[in-house]
Amino acid sequence: MKRLVCELETLEKARKLRIEIEGKPLLITYFEGAAYAMSDICPHMGGKLSDGVFEDGKIVCPVHHASFDVKTGEVNERAKILFMKLPTAKAKVLPATIEGQKVYVDL
Repeated sequence: MKRLVCELETLEKARKLRIEIEGKPLLITYFEGAAYAMSDICPHMGGKLSDGVFEDGKIVCPVHHASFDVKTGEVNERAKILFMKLPTAKAKVLPATIEGQKVYVDL
């Protein structure tokens, strides 16, 4: 089911937004002229990805610094504590589209 999440101008300015749809927290990002959506909950230990650093198409969880590709959800860098790298699952992504001046996500 396609849902309107925000105006394109808002996302372009913010580059990343946290929204909630039907009780599900989502991270919406804008990178290279496209919108991307993923769960805002880090699959490692539940940190809020929207509180992390977003740069070069990657979001870094602020808790254990796991890094995810916003396009695919693939792990770029596993979570770590001190010098130990921990198992880290892929982040859940959802289809996002830009239609005119509006951004939509398929739930």
